[in-house]
Amino acid sequence: MKVPDMEFPLDRGLVGRIIESQRIEMERVNIREMAKVVKAIEGETGVEFLRMEIGIPGLPLSGIAPAAEAEALAEGRGTEYAPFEGTERLRKAASQFIKVFLNLDIPWEYCVATNGAMQGGFVSQAIAGELRPDRRTILYIDPSFPVNRLQARFLGLTVDSVDLYDHRGDNLVAAIEERFRRGDVGGLLWSSPNNPSWVILKDSEIEGIARLLDRHDVLGIEDLAYVCMDFRQDYSKPGVPPYPPCIGHYGKNYILLLSGSKAFNYAGQRIGVAAVSPSLAGRRYPNLVDRFGTDLVGEAFMKGGVYPMTAGVSQSSQNGLAALMEKACSGEYDFVGQVREYAVRARHMKKTMLSSGFSLVYDNDLGEPLADGFYFTVRYNGMTAGELLTEMLLYGLSAIPLSVSGSKSTDGIRVCVSKIKTDELGEFDKRIHRFKQDHSRTPAGR
Repeated sequence: MKVPDMEFPLDRGLVGRIIESQRIEMERVNIREMAKVVKAIEGETGVEFLRMEIGIPGLPLSGIAPAAEAEALAEGRGTEYAPFEGTERLRKAASQFIKVFLNLDIPWEYCVATNGAMQGGFVSQAIAGELRPDRRTILYIDPSFPVNRLQARFLGLTVDSVDLYDHRGDNLVAAIEERFRRGDVGGLLWSSPNNPSWVILKDSEIEGIARLLDRHDVLGIEDLAYVCMDFRQDYSKPGVPPYPPCIGHYGKNYILLLSGSKAFNYAGQRIGVAAVSPSLAGRRYPNLVDRFGTDLVGEAFMKGGVYPMTAGVSQSSQNGLAALMEKACSGEYDFVGQVREYAVRARHMKKTMLSSGFSLVYDNDLGEPLADGFYFTVRYNGMTAGELLTEMLLYGLSAIPLSVSGSKSTDGIRVCVSKIKTDELGEFDKRIHRFKQDHSRTPAGR
């Protein structure tokens, strides 16, 4: 790194003036705002920050994808509009991937290409909020991806949540059922592994949630952006158990969101797939007609959602993701093995922080140690999230508060490991240890 440990902490007055000039509230600073603060401090000081605020993949892209994209362009498909529901190749590859890695049968006709899982989440929430006129609330299992809430508010929907900090196992299922009983929830959205806590829901929890979705006729939206990235299990062998817990194993009212970004390191092409439950796709809800032009859920997603938003996804990126999925299914591309590097980084970084007075916020995975993966959450004794983030900036470290993810925690922050390269872990250790020296306190209990 550019700046030796001896130059920390940075000038407190300078950092404070930069924060003030950006008019940023550190207790609720979002990813883009934190990035602006970091850029300004780097510009003023020459310090190279260790960036933990933004969830951008930090591993190389397999050559499979660019080769497939080049093939599509060479064949002249760059001059053609793709079908708005997606190319047949990608839809079939997605169906096969879901079968091989999730052990779930979803025919390719129910798989839809999307501009990343984010577009899939937007259309899914729009549908959930229109199934019935009196059910315009989206319930989140928090903490959760902050942009999904922005989408719901953009759509004019109400948002509510159940927090994993307080509810796991039977208590989680009971809390969701209690909220459903009010009769105003149209959709339930969650991710597993969870962004930002990396909590991973168990089969028993998913089964209970599926039962509630079917009983109360609520649309379940399962974000599988981090599919197969619970590295405590070996999900790398195509078509061989074990399989990750999935709502499709237990229920009928669901849409699965797959992404090329994290599991395949393909974020820049904004490509994903939404898989609509076959049982749900053919169901009719008259209230959908005004907004989507059809009362069929499947048609509403494809023709009433994706088509008017973006008219589909680029030909080349669809070809790239299709090739990655095909090679993964055939065993020629071990995508799970590639992204396992994140677990190595997380294990190291957690150990360093926990030995330096930090403690985990979301630390309970139903009796199992928290998995090592893309994210984890920490606090530091006696500090609010904003105070902690401000102090960390003095040591060239950046992250975001859990409050922006819907968490009830006022002292927790999210750490993303993806941009910390293996050869930077030593520098990370130095900066955290210097932080510990300057903030020597007793670690907080939960």
